[in-house]
Amino acid sequence: MTLIKKLSTSAITLVAVLGLTACSEEKAETAGEKVDEMVHEAGKAAEKTGDKVDDMVDSAGNKLGEIKDDASEKLGKMKEDAGNKLDEIKDSATSKFKDMKKDAGNAVEDACEKVKEGVEAKDDDC
Repeated sequence: MTLIKKLSTSAITLVAVLGLTACSEEKAETAGEKVDEMVHEAGKAAEKTGDKVDDMVDSAGNKLGEIKDDASEKLGKMKEDAGNKLDEIKDSATSKFKDMKKDAGNAVEDACEKVKEGVEAKDDDC
């Protein structure tokens, strides 16, 4: 309980006790019992509030754990997707380089054959 709550509870209790001292003994005793009961109930309420705060803290911790797990799962999926995309890019680039190599080889062979034709070589095969 905070200092302000303790002071206000003490002040209320003191006012009630002082106000009741003017009453007869029987009324003062009954009033004192009521004040004691009220203080006891206030303590119970404060305890319940503390329990609720603990529950809220636990709930928030659980929610943060769920968020972390969800984020980890999503990051794992993104990592997997990125790896798959990189594999696709690599395969595509490999295929294109093979095609370029084949085309370059054919171009060199065609140029060789033209040169041999131009010099009227007996063997025009390159």
